[in-house]
Amino acid sequence: MRIIEFFKRLFHREKPIEIKQKKYLNPPKKMKQKKDLNPPKKMKQTYVAKSTNYLDEQYELFQTIQPGYLVFCRMPVCEDNLVDINHPHRIRPFLIIKKDKDYLYGYAGSTKKKNPKIQYTLKDGHKDKKTGAFSDSYLYLNNVYRIPIQNIKGILKQVSSKDLIQIQRKIQLLKNSDVHHIDLFENIEFTFEIGDIVEYNTSLYFLSKIQGDKIYGYVCSNTNGDIELKGLNLFINTDIERKIEPNPHSLKYIFNTNVNRYVNKQLKKENKEVLKLKEDVYVSRNVQYYNYYPLGTILRDINTNEEIVYLFNYRKRPYCARLEEMYNDNYSIWQYSPKYYCVEDELTLLGIKDMLEGFLSKKSRNKEVNKPFIPILEMEYKKLKKEIKKV
Repeated sequence: MRIIEFFKRLFHREKPIEIKQKKYLNPPKKMKQKKDLNPPKKMKQTYVAKSTNYLDEQYELFQTIQPGYLVFCRMPVCEDNLVDINHPHRIRPFLIIKKDKDYLYGYAGSTKKKNPKIQYTLKDGHKDKKTGAFSDSYLYLNNVYRIPIQNIKGILKQVSSKDLIQIQRKIQLLKNSDVHHIDLFENIEFTFEIGDIVEYNTSLYFLSKIQGDKIYGYVCSNTNGDIELKGLNLFINTDIERKIEPNPHSLKYIFNTNVNRYVNKQLKKENKEVLKLKEDVYVSRNVQYYNYYPLGTILRDINTNEEIVYLFNYRKRPYCARLEEMYNDNYSIWQYSPKYYCVEDELTLLGIKDMLEGFLSKKSRNKEVNKPFIPILEMEYKKLKKEIKKV
């Protein structure tokens, strides 16, 4: 019996008992990580860091560029921000206001007119790449860009001193209005002009006379006065004119051509002294002769480096004299295309005097190209004599 039981145990194995886990009626759910509804965004750079990865040509341009130059540059923002800008607008003109060892600083230009309060219209400030045609550019004066050397593409032109002075004045007005991120030019002094409205000793004044360092203005108020400025909701009292000493931070409104002409009309009606407006600034479209640049401004051809001397604009066309011809005692008036020239220098008062006397000599008067413009040159010569006497 024992032997039989032994063989049974040897060939017969009992199945192991499997213990099954009980199924819960409400099993615990797997915990999922909650997604943040407002995940932190990656900070984008708003400028391009300093780099030495630039060409020798770009460094030569950097050394040439000075405050007052209009320069083509690639937008100085990082690649993430550059994606949001249309490809044709990634390279645009910048008006340079200052520079240091590694960067240019300037205001960006655009072909779109959006906000006149923070923009300045610069004539022929944009050049089309395909056609080469020039058009007006609108400078945004509310933000200064820091431009590294590797972003420089080329020099468009040097902006005229007349435009730079007006841009400086508008920048100062924006600073007084608490507009942030703007800077003034390093090499241009601020100037007041007739028609500006300034604050002095808690009162507003409409500037009526500027005689050297002496500034005079009519008292302005919101209620009383003989001339109403409807756009500004102000009245000018032309019976009260005082000598004042304003500073640039007191500028409240910049002169407006239409306002000044309106004020002069009202003063004429009352037989009062009219405002003495600058001829080269306040120019009507109907006027045939005017000065876009100061007489005697030396311009340089950006392609051939030929130098000319600006004379005047007549019937919307600019005229000049060739510097090389005048050195050879040959005085002739030529028409030129301003889009190919940039400001290089200017003649002294004595240099302008010698030039005008050369044009008004008998030999030059009889030239057919000069005859239509002799009256204009005579007028300029009379003005110049008065300026020389003052000096």
